[in-house]
Amino acid sequence: MDLKNMMARVIDELYSGLTGGDAEIPLPGNMVINFIQPGMVFHPSEFDFAVAGPFSGPSPLTLDFFRKLAETIQGDNPEIAREEVIKQAKAMYQGFLLGTWENWSRLVDFIPLVQPGPAQHSWRLDRDQGRQRHAQVVYGQEGRTLSQVYGDVLSLCEVADDELSPEKLALIQKMRALLQETVETTDFLTGEKRTVIQESRILKTYADYRTRYENAVIDYAGRLARSQSGSAADLIEWSRSGGIYRSRAQRARADWEAQGYKNDVERAQAVLDQILGTSMVQWVAKLRSDVDAIEDNVQGAFGYPFFPATVVPGSFARNDGWTTFKNLELHSSSQYTASSRGGAAHAGFPLGIVNFSGGGSAGQTETDLRFKSSTFGMEFEYTQVEIVRPWFNPGFFASRGWRLKTEFVDRYRTDRLSDGKAEQPAGALVGYPTKALFVRNLTFHSSDLAGYMHTKRDDIVAGGAVAIGPFVVGGGYHQSRVSRESAFDLTDTSITMRGLQLVAFMSALTPMGPDPSPNVKKWL
Repeated sequence: MDLKNMMARVIDELYSGLTGGDAEIPLPGNMVINFIQPGMVFHPSEFDFAVAGPFSGPSPLTLDFFRKLAETIQGDNPEIAREEVIKQAKAMYQGFLLGTWENWSRLVDFIPLVQPGPAQHSWRLDRDQGRQRHAQVVYGQEGRTLSQVYGDVLSLCEVADDELSPEKLALIQKMRALLQETVETTDFLTGEKRTVIQESRILKTYADYRTRYENAVIDYAGRLARSQSGSAADLIEWSRSGGIYRSRAQRARADWEAQGYKNDVERAQAVLDQILGTSMVQWVAKLRSDVDAIEDNVQGAFGYPFFPATVVPGSFARNDGWTTFKNLELHSSSQYTASSRGGAAHAGFPLGIVNFSGGGSAGQTETDLRFKSSTFGMEFEYTQVEIVRPWFNPGFFASRGWRLKTEFVDRYRTDRLSDGKAEQPAGALVGYPTKALFVRNLTFHSSDLAGYMHTKRDDIVAGGAVAIGPFVVGGGYHQSRVSRESAFDLTDTSITMRGLQLVAFMSALTPMGPDPSPNVKKWL
């Protein structure tokens, strides 16, 4: 029994989860998948900042978490006044939301490598930065942050300065108002008023309905793939209910168009791209001011700015509706397709090797686990989320009314953001992560693997972790202000890992650029 073949089958399923397609169908040339190893464990509460915003009070989904904070503060001491308990709970809750928001924002502020090696798929937590320490995650990325390069592009570029008519200027303002808004919020803890730039309600609704549609397509495609290569039960299920899942995907598309502003948003984006192709002075000034506003107003736990990112749907971690993978007969799969691990979707790590990382400063050991039993199965739930950055507008890259200054070229030693190649693109900003893939409630059914885990149990309780492909068993949650160990159950024949795991990113590749129009007469 070959662990490599079995894990490859599961990777193919996750590939379908991110692409809505089949492992036999290669990714589009403008996309890339980066799996990480080992998976990064999260508690559902770590995405509460995305439910109602990082400065808000508890929502119905998070009220129980807030109540538990208050109960912890109260403890067995009835002398603490309820008003003081609530005040302290507010401070803890607000600090928790801001800390997890910062951690997620820094985590997704990276530029992907298209074909990273095994070492570049792993991640680590740097703790040598003193007061400024934060999670420094390394997984198939360039050595620069997305925010850094994007900010330098806006600051160190020239733009077309052709005049626009008053009618076109008014249309630009109208389209921008449809996509972005400036709102005043009240800090839950201090009551302070603050102004923040964010994607408009219409654009958030658009992204939410698009994600619902994509998840419905993923569910349909995954069930179709299992009916063709899975068990007899999968085939029977498909024959009886395949039409239902297809109809769900079609309804989700219709809902996106009718209620998710699909046509309005895409028309606005197209209008902006068309008008601003030759006159971009106002556009780039607005983009620069958005970045400056972030640096001036968004501060992290240690007083240093970060560039915020959130997820859509915001409540994904606490919601049902995840897609289920369950195959208790993976051992019967002796062949697998390599499409999802070749080219732009290269997995980049040994699927058949079990990695163990000890707690603290312990190193990593690899084990080529030999199976004596003839059975192996897995089950888990998975879903994808959209990564949203209100300060980032990649549409700027595709326009033809800008070019890089020599200062940018000297700093980055390239005159390109990207050369546009699909296999090995080169440039200062070849891509950016757009989606994240999570799994939860992961269970391995294998007596051999369970036996190996029993030998590592004490180390895992102490903070160690076992990585099998992009999955992890053990380890701890890593977040601002709160540290608690993840939970797992171990029997003689199975291992169950509760909680969420981040296992992969999908990234969009930047088109060739800059590609300035030869018709531009004046540059500023």
